[in-house]
Amino acid sequence: MSGSCPLCGLAVEAVATRCAACGYHLAGIDGRPGPLTRPALWWTTAGLAIVYVVTLLIVLAAR
Repeated sequence: MSGSCPLCGLAVEAVATRCAACGYHLAGIDGRPGPLTRPALWWTTAGLAIVYVVTLLIVLAAR
């Protein structure tokens, strides 16, 4: 699972989550796990939707 950094091209270790040379995050590259899990994505989406609805209600109430 080792490979090279897509930003600087240097070789990275299989267990590395960041490139040692440039600090680029390697999540989702060469089989590494992605930065978000499915539940985290849905909770983030739900949170943003709730904030949007509350903001919309405040704007409508102010009119």
